[in-house]
Amino acid sequence: GVGFIALFGVAVLNGIVLIAEFNRLEKEGIADITERVLKGLHIRLRPVIMTAAVASFGFLPMALSTSAGAEVQKPLATVVIGGLITATLLTLIILPVFYIIFSSGKFKSLFKKKMAKTVTLLALLLIGSSFLNTTHAQQVKRINLQEAIKQALNNNLSIRSATYLLEEQKALKGSSWDIPKTSVEAQYGQFNSFTRDNSFTLSQSLAFPAVYINQNKLAAAGIKSSEWELKGSQLEIATYVKQVYWQLTYLLAKEKLLVYQDSLFSGFMRAAQLRAESGETNRLEMITARSQSLEVKNQLQQINADVGIYARKLQTLLNTDETWYPADTFLKKQLMVLLPDSTAIAENPSLGYVKQQVEVAGVEKKLEQSRALPDLSIGYFNQTMQGVQEVNSVPTAFGPSDRFAGVQAGITVPLWYKPYSAKVKAAGIRQNIAQTNAEAYFKTLGSNYRSLIDEYNKYSKSVDFYEKQAVPEAGYIIEQSGRSYKAGAMDYLDYVLSLNRAITIKQNYLDALNSYIQTIINIESISGKTL
Repeated sequence: GVGFIALFGVAVLNGIVLIAEFNRLEKEGIADITERVLKGLHIRLRPVIMTAAVASFGFLPMALSTSAGAEVQKPLATVVIGGLITATLLTLIILPVFYIIFSSGKFKSLFKKKMAKTVTLLALLLIGSSFLNTTHAQQVKRINLQEAIKQALNNNLSIRSATYLLEEQKALKGSSWDIPKTSVEAQYGQFNSFTRDNSFTLSQSLAFPAVYINQNKLAAAGIKSSEWELKGSQLEIATYVKQVYWQLTYLLAKEKLLVYQDSLFSGFMRAAQLRAESGETNRLEMITARSQSLEVKNQLQQINADVGIYARKLQTLLNTDETWYPADTFLKKQLMVLLPDSTAIAENPSLGYVKQQVEVAGVEKKLEQSRALPDLSIGYFNQTMQGVQEVNSVPTAFGPSDRFAGVQAGITVPLWYKPYSAKVKAAGIRQNIAQTNAEAYFKTLGSNYRSLIDEYNKYSKSVDFYEKQAVPEAGYIIEQSGRSYKAGAMDYLDYVLSLNRAITIKQNYLDALNSYIQTIINIESISGKTL
């Protein structure tokens, strides 16, 4: 690139001198374009060609070299010689012709007429290119982790379903006071005497008040259970989003590493081809280089497929039709504060749910006990009693308009208590089961948390080793082995082994960093951390 710029600068300087000669010829009265070009060639032909020829002959030994380092010298010499030839043609013919054409009066008048249209066209082209660049930029949409989690919590269908279950439990709380239906009875006929009388009765049965109180407590406990389930669903989705997000970031980082590896082996393959064509080595080196390059391209193709798979997983979690990619373009080490296991797992939704089941089982036991208590009933009646009735030993006649009213109350006592006792006993067993499950789950969570802490420390030390020592040494290996191979001080087998060793170190670093981040995600999941 630097050589090309230098050659182009020389050509431009020569063109300026040549244009000055053309202006002098124009002042002398020579107006014909062909004649001016030919005279200009006659003026500048010898110095320009001599300049290019001397430099070309100087690089000719490098272009024909077959000794060590020829794979580097040949491309450089070829570029320089070709650049001198093209620069000579540019100086002698193209630049002068362009100058004469563009400086003519006919072109200037034509430019003035078409200038407005040209400016408009250029503006449209600039706007169109800007629009295309904007459209291309919009094809890849980026989202950071916090925004992805919030969008998933708002849009994910499983969380929406858990929200509906919570609303259902809240709606069912009103059914805890499930008083039986009120009974209304009417009677007409000769139920008092030969005369036809009528009566109606209003009655209501009730369970013992403790039943309704315990049912209300059970409904409240059910709401708390649904709330823990909703928190568990939110934590689960947030954890999935974190895992997919950072796994996608890991794959993109691995893709960059493979692209870098592909560039190294592509350069190695080109150098091997040049060495094979010049007869410096056999075809085994070229075949080895090509197989290494094709293997990297195959791995790169697989990584691209994995990136698409995880991008669709993230799209499903976010419940959107758009494809999003992580805003984080590389993996980085994250520090976290480690808490004691009992403190860390206290906010775990699953643990809260199993503990809530102990409370639910206790309320269910109390409810079964209260159902063994007597039921109550209360009623009201109103009737006629036509005919002669004695009132205080005085016969009195009563007609259809005379009515007699009263109230009634009753109590229902369970004489057969064994079924109620069996239900209470079963409820107590369920409470013991729930308590045992809660204790077992608490111990399991604590054990898993301590294991994750050990993994966190293990991967943290591994990442520190790679960042402080292994990765810098891998970069040094790649740099020095490339120089040694180009200088002929290292054969291709050692070069390939060195490259593979260095790339393996970088890959192992990405794997350790990915495992480190996934371990942090699992620790946050046990701790109940959503964001």
